[in-house]
Amino acid sequence: MYLCVDNVRVSLFNQIKIVHLQQLRCDDRNFDGTMKLPSETRDTYNHAQKMRAAMTYGFGRLCGLGALPWHQSEVTGKMVGNPSVSETVGTYMTSLRRRKVRAGETATSARAITQETLGKLYELNNRPENSTVKEYAAGSRKQGKPEHEWGGARARRLLTLAYVLSFLCLLRFDEVLKIQMHDIEWVSDTCIKLTLPFRKTNQFGGEFL
Repeated sequence: MYLCVDNVRVSLFNQIKIVHLQQLRCDDRNFDGTMKLPSETRDTYNHAQKMRAAMTYGFGRLCGLGALPWHQSEVTGKMVGNPSVSETVGTYMTSLRRRKVRAGETATSARAITQETLGKLYELNNRPENSTVKEYAAGSRKQGKPEHEWGGARARRLLTLAYVLSFLCLLRFDEVLKIQMHDIEWVSDTCIKLTLPFRKTNQFGGEFL
């Protein structure tokens, strides 16, 4: 099955090619299941993520396939979406990460966020010049903007909420991005209730925030 967009054929074979490219560069196994020689250079899991991001952009923006997961349309019966965001590729990436960790590769991690950092972020985003919702004004990418003008008031509030939720609930940022508005319940002026749309186990139980 395939979908033609601007003379670009996107088939299920592309998913195999995506996994194949990542396996050739990053995996400790060949595509036929045999182990690579110790002398062969292997790229990191972080490099595999960059490869997938590049292919997601290529299929999504250059081929016009968007960011929806690769799936079969209920209307036309054809395969639509982005092959790089398919379940097959996602499963392989999870497996690759597990093998990399087992082999001793240290996961790339940014500096851990602290309460002080969250406080500074809150203060920055609540300054009058950053917290005031302004009317939309079309601009040009060529004009450029100062570094501190990276987002509007609504975007800053959403990012502040995302960082606070990830800090309080011990979430990875890919987990935070799965949260939608219907998962958040307004309890009072000082309390909100968050129902995670995925399983997050805690040996000591949950806590009502």
